[in-house]
Amino acid sequence: MESKPLGICLIIDCIGNDTGALQDTFTSLDYEVKYFLYPSMNSIVHVLHQIVCMPQHRDCDSFVCVLVSRGDSQSMFGVDQTHAGFPLDQIRRMFMGDACPSLLGKPKLFFIQNYVVAEDQLEDLLEVDGPAANGLEPKARQPGPCTIHREADFLWSLCKADVSLLERPASSPSLYLQCLSQKLRKERRRPLLELHTELNNSMYDWNSRVSAKERYSISLQHTLRKKLILSCK
Repeated sequence: MESKPLGICLIIDCIGNDTGALQDTFTSLDYEVKYFLYPSMNSIVHVLHQIVCMPQHRDCDSFVCVLVSRGDSQSMFGVDQTHAGFPLDQIRRMFMGDACPSLLGKPKLFFIQNYVVAEDQLEDLLEVDGPAANGLEPKARQPGPCTIHREADFLWSLCKADVSLLERPASSPSLYLQCLSQKLRKERRRPLLELHTELNNSMYDWNSRVSAKERYSISLQHTLRKKLILSCK
């Protein structure tokens, strides 16, 4: 990757204690950081639409998205928790090759910290409908001759933790995001998938020493077609 900047880094933080270091990290990696703190659900939807349609993607070689919020097993919430969540899968579809052609064939990296709210706590939160799901995704453009699949070149790193971690008097930043920031800063010249494997190992080590409520659960899915190194500096 040679573009300057390497791409847009979108950070949506609905919690407020997790993303300061990541802002600095991705700025140091030559990304243009777009940071949104404490957005409502409607604001999140608006921001996602704006980012998908940014013409700058055509001149950049990649895209990064960091999402930090409360949520359920499939969705993220804004700060207005009376609204239903926004499905994480729908966010991914918004950046696929047919919906966002300017990112087709380019790495699209998602790092998500989701603090999961228990089902019995959700009953009060979902009484008011959230933003309508219909029509939120950009209309797909008619593709020209192309052999790249719409779902190619994604890295989807999802970390779930119990929402009770945020309710402690000394609420600390996500261990997952701390480790991610440190790895990208100190070992940026190594392949990203190798760094993520080591991040997983750090989480497993932590989980072996703490109670069930303090554990982090990470899932990684990717369709990267090439070895990805974020910096050669």
